[in-house]
Amino acid sequence: MDTKPSIVDLGRRAAVGGLAAAGVGFALFGPRTGRDGQGQRNAGGGGGGRVVLNYWEKWTRHEGAAMQRVVDAFNASQQRIFVRYLVTADIGQKSLVAIAGGDPPDVIGLYSFNVPGYADAGALLPLDELAPKFGLNLSDYATGVRRVTSHRGQWWAAVSAAGSIALYYNRRAFAEAGLDPDRPPATIAELDAASAKLLRTSADGGRLERVGFFHPEPGWWSWLWAYHFGGRIYDPAGDRALADSAENVRAMEWMAETARVLRPERSKPFREGFGNYFTDANPFLTGKVAMIVQGPWLANLVGAFAPQFDYGVAPFAVGPGVAADPANPIGLIDTDVLVIPRGCRYPEASMEFIAFTQRQEMAELLAAAHCKPSPLAKVSEGFVAGHPNRGIGVHYGIFGSSRAFVPPQTRVWQQYKDDFDTTVQRVWRLEETPAAAMAGLQTRAQGYLDRAADEARRRGRGGAVGGVVGGAVGGGRV
Repeated sequence: MDTKPSIVDLGRRAAVGGLAAAGVGFALFGPRTGRDGQGQRNAGGGGGGRVVLNYWEKWTRHEGAAMQRVVDAFNASQQRIFVRYLVTADIGQKSLVAIAGGDPPDVIGLYSFNVPGYADAGALLPLDELAPKFGLNLSDYATGVRRVTSHRGQWWAAVSAAGSIALYYNRRAFAEAGLDPDRPPATIAELDAASAKLLRTSADGGRLERVGFFHPEPGWWSWLWAYHFGGRIYDPAGDRALADSAENVRAMEWMAETARVLRPERSKPFREGFGNYFTDANPFLTGKVAMIVQGPWLANLVGAFAPQFDYGVAPFAVGPGVAADPANPIGLIDTDVLVIPRGCRYPEASMEFIAFTQRQEMAELLAAAHCKPSPLAKVSEGFVAGHPNRGIGVHYGIFGSSRAFVPPQTRVWQQYKDDFDTTVQRVWRLEETPAAAMAGLQTRAQGYLDRAADEARRRGRGGAVGGVVGGAVGGGRV
């Protein structure tokens, strides 16, 4: 028996606030063709009597072009189904509105952190029975990658692209500073020592010209430091926030100490001088920041804007008391997923297309174009040998590590993360002590979780599901 919340109820909550006029919003901001033209070709194309599937995806430019190649290969492989690739901005929220309105696309490309919210809201079809019909099994994925596909004991998503977060460093800057480019820092103490040697200021010391490690850059994962200090920020078993854990407070104190060394009056104008991240003005590529946490896609920027740039890749450093183990590194796994929305017209045809994208040759085509590892457990020798990212082995090491982690699997994760980002900025600006900042965040985050659990109980679903639909499933990178 299907006991999930009704889509009518889902729709009421999804339409709150700025999305109240869902029809108008969809007309103005819904799926569109990509600027690079790959959407135009399919959006206007006919299925020639075939079942036509609408596939909403967030990727544009080279990432979108790569997935369009996979779509084209599927369309050419048979004559029964035709897939249209449609670029969709703010895909997390717009997809939810479409599902609530009873007119969803057939396949949606989401971020992995969207899955718990969508699954708990009854917005997805489970794949447990459907996927095996088309030859898919969870064991097909790399060990760490499997964690993002399931929620509450059910399989909800296939992985379209996957990456892990590692330390990227400027080998030339290392050599110039007297550091060994072949020995990246493995501990926080080593990272701090390297940062001190890499720091370069104006003659009077009043202006930063180059820094070693700079916490706010790029600022996409302000919450991950606790894991490298031996902790975490969420306990799924108890549905408890752990923002004020000793490990997380120590991690924030480390960040605050760096902020004191660099001084806010210098670091603020320094950061404001950074160029567009996705151009040749990227602060890592220009040499302003010598070490950065990033995913494998950074290699695409290097290839596009600085092909001679000499970079190294290593697992990110660990804090005091945590073992630095290259064979079992700590690292975040960050993925994109494909899901089938509840209410879609052709679930089996949708699953057939998704299964095609999971074939080894298709997964490797997409991964290579994105400069990422394949999410699959098995890869070809040629894929690894010819991979455009020189640090691909590091990312695969994280994929297979028992100490790899994924974003907290709770429907309130977006709220928790947004609050975390804001709180970390205050700590970085030295406006609040780490202990006080994390204590306040703990109270607010636990409030999000408790209210969500209470709402779930009142609806008769039981358990701690975390979060209301309207504020917890929006798009954006973790």
